[in-house]
Amino acid sequence: MILGLKVEGPKLPAHFSLEPLIRPNILALQPYRCARDDYSAGILLDANENAIGSALPALNAVAAETMSLLSSTERAALNRYPSPTHDELKRAIASFRGVPDENWVFLGVGSDEVIDMLYRVLCVPGKDRVMTCPPTYGMYKVTANVNDVGVVEVPLTTTDGAFQLDEEAMDKAFLTYPDLKLLFICSPGNPTGTLIPLDAIKRVLENKNYRGVVVIDEAYIDFSPSGTSAADLVNTYANVCVSQTLSKSFGLAAIR
Repeated sequence: MILGLKVEGPKLPAHFSLEPLIRPNILALQPYRCARDDYSAGILLDANENAIGSALPALNAVAAETMSLLSSTERAALNRYPSPTHDELKRAIASFRGVPDENWVFLGVGSDEVIDMLYRVLCVPGKDRVMTCPPTYGMYKVTANVNDVGVVEVPLTTTDGAFQLDEEAMDKAFLTYPDLKLLFICSPGNPTGTLIPLDAIKRVLENKNYRGVVVIDEAYIDFSPSGTSAADLVNTYANVCVSQTLSKSFGLAAIR
């Protein structure tokens, strides 16, 4: 049983089970609850919020201009803890990307935090391994090194500039390393710029030789033709995580 899980996810593929992949210490964690979990408005004296208001002075012109962009309501709320779940934002994202509701969306401080969180939840330091398909986004390997996790690299095919998954080589690696916890697929690729077809991704998801989680990094998906995102696959497959960002097509890099 996964504590805090609010919805029952997809059942496919039949050979996959998430619970055995999660680190035992993470699986045993009791979800932390804060005051805002129970109350979305009001003054929470038990949270030790400063009742007088924000202590931020307008020390310079930039700070003053920034504060002027906020409404009086927003300025008055700066001394209050925000929602820990951001359900309204998650519902908007769920609707925009075609997933059922806010329970299917996780927010991170940039995609890098999401990548690191996946390592911390699933990978035991000094024991587990992940797979990457270079050339690809360098943070997968950096985060693996930070978390003391091994990396199995299966390069993309490069014939005629294809930069596509080498499914045969991947299958051999799945058999050689049956304990792989994560597989990172960057689509569109960074730095390749190529899309990985959804049919290829589905074949990996359904491959009985791989029992880990497939992470599809779609930081640049909005620059691709419609119908190429893997986001819809989370409605069908339990072993896929699709990562997207607001820093590229939305131009909101600083929102993190």
